[in-house]
Amino acid sequence: MNTLEKKSISSPRQDGPHGAWWPLPRAELGEGPVWNPAAQTLSWVDAAEKKLHHRSIESESLETLHLPHYPGSYAWCADGTLLMAYRNGLARVDPAAATTEPLPCSGVNFTVERFNDGACDRAGRFWVGTMDPRMSEPVGALYRVDPDLTIRRMAEGVKVSNGIAFSPDDKVLYHTDSRSAVIWAWEFDLATGEISNRRLFAEFTDERGGRPDGITTDEAGNVWMAMNGGGKVLCLSPKGKVVRSIALPTTRPTSLCFGGPKLDRLYVTSMQFSLSDEERGQQPHAGCVFELEPGVSGLAEPFFAAEWARAS
Repeated sequence: MNTLEKKSISSPRQDGPHGAWWPLPRAELGEGPVWNPAAQTLSWVDAAEKKLHHRSIESESLETLHLPHYPGSYAWCADGTLLMAYRNGLARVDPAAATTEPLPCSGVNFTVERFNDGACDRAGRFWVGTMDPRMSEPVGALYRVDPDLTIRRMAEGVKVSNGIAFSPDDKVLYHTDSRSAVIWAWEFDLATGEISNRRLFAEFTDERGGRPDGITTDEAGNVWMAMNGGGKVLCLSPKGKVVRSIALPTTRPTSLCFGGPKLDRLYVTSMQFSLSDEERGQQPHAGCVFELEPGVSGLAEPFFAAEWARAS
């Protein structure tokens, strides 16, 4: 078990023409926003700087944990701990105690793939994808981590696995391959955790409009996505049609989640990574977290049903 450095800073919210935003911290690679419905807090990572940020929306105080490895994605547990998917392994992270403890992780070939984005289903399983570190070959896969930490390879042939989300009726699993610029839809069985009959949900052929990155769903079943490189958030109907577009003051939004007491706020992370020095100067909001008011509500993010959380 490793002890983590923990720091707190003041980071007041500011309002602007594109909605509210927090000027600090400016992440190099902001990712993985997750709303904790029990604690009423927002967390996200800086995947390039090995940091986990954590804050109450109503407070100006922001807490940062300095992680020992690069984070891919994570899920909250009911006891206030996290299941963390570092790029090359799983761990139990306790933000209150500022500790991280490695967990068994078999069946993933980290010589050719690494963990990336992930999300929990409403039975408490954690779904996490892998990617080719060179972002060119389809060596990545989609994995399911069960509460007993059994890992199952559910799908393969992915270049850069990114956003994962579930329909409100728990009958569809959406899965993004950013490098291929597609979102797949799988038939999903919540009771068994099985997926089948993959179909193309949406494809983005114009690179000028960006590539799909993180995704989430609202209570009506629409799919919201961050268009990395496109400077916008898109909303797609359950049939895959674009029904709304929201412009952002940075070209590199990365992921998003619904949050707030009524789950009617949309929190969007962004990055500076891959921007030139000139672009960084032109985009002072790059790397910040944005709060949008989309006029719809989302769904509470499920906890990972870790056996250690039930035991406590």
